[in-house]
Amino acid sequence: MNRKYKVIHLVETLDAIGGMERIIAEIAIHLNKQEFELRIWCLHRDGKFAQELRKQGLIVRVLNINDYYNPLNILKLAWALKKARPDIVHTHMYFASTIGRIAGKIAGVKVLINHVHSSYWHYSSRNLLIERILSKITNKIICVSRHTKDFVINHEKIDLSKVEVIYNGISIEHAFSRQDVRQSFNVLPQEIIIITVASLLENKGHRVLLKALSLLGDQKSRVKCWIVGQGPMEEELKEYARELNLDSKIIFWGERHDVPQLLTASDIFVLASIQREGLSISVLEALAYQVPVIATKVGGIPEVIEDCVNGLLLAPNEPDALAAAIEGLMTDHQKRLEYAQAGSRKFYEQFESKIMIAHIEKLYKECLTKG
Repeated sequence: MNRKYKVIHLVETLDAIGGMERIIAEIAIHLNKQEFELRIWCLHRDGKFAQELRKQGLIVRVLNINDYYNPLNILKLAWALKKARPDIVHTHMYFASTIGRIAGKIAGVKVLINHVHSSYWHYSSRNLLIERILSKITNKIICVSRHTKDFVINHEKIDLSKVEVIYNGISIEHAFSRQDVRQSFNVLPQEIIIITVASLLENKGHRVLLKALSLLGDQKSRVKCWIVGQGPMEEELKEYARELNLDSKIIFWGERHDVPQLLTASDIFVLASIQREGLSISVLEALAYQVPVIATKVGGIPEVIEDCVNGLLLAPNEPDALAAAIEGLMTDHQKRLEYAQAGSRKFYEQFESKIMIAHIEKLYKECLTKG
């Protein structure tokens, strides 16, 4: 490959800093420095995260398309792609992947790749049919976990030959001094910090976590819980915390840019998701920063956390079991240390950014060669 190949990542928006957005950024930042020239196109709008990517030298374009039912919008995107002449269009999420692949085919784009970030059980029969039809013109469908791959093959009925699992991978900042960051966040020596990092959505199980915290016994006095993330359930969760008399124990941090520092200051990471997890970025971050993990057996999480080896795995929606698991780790410092160390090893073996980037680069080259 003697020239730079043009790649466009197509998304609906880049407003919140979620898992999908983080993965797009990892790919764009790292592959843009090699033999690929990457651009990010937002169909509808950009947002705060898009501004951050621009500061890092990435080109983010907004197309002002917010309706794929209008065939003129498909033609508008096809015309933009024809002018840009990308070698690869890499789509994310349903709206962008639908309009993007149709427009890409019309524009004669050589390689179409779709990235599936979760298992979308809410898809209607119409959605599933569209996915099945569009898979015929798609070179490869990337799934972020084996669980997501199983969903695509068995529920969407996509041909196995089209599907490839590439685990999410993240870059981590330098290590921080635990003592220093705990002091900066005014954590008392005897306090146990339980942290969760997730959008404030129903499927993330924040209510289950809050209920579990209310069930803690004698250890409750030592607990503080940090809830990091934003979303439509924020006020509801704050009210629920007050109902459980937990408001003095909970800090709602909102969206933060210092999650590595918050993790370093924490003692236990909890993700109490009740449904729909592709491969949680926040769990990977917890492993990277050596925070012992308690998570639920949902989606791709069991591919990251091995029960009683590098964390604890629980059935979803069981606050009593979660309370017992939290209490057990709170009182067993050695076990927390063992899980943290095992989790760090797992991260560097499978989920570091450079591993994901190498797999995607290889896939790009294979598709360009075969296409």
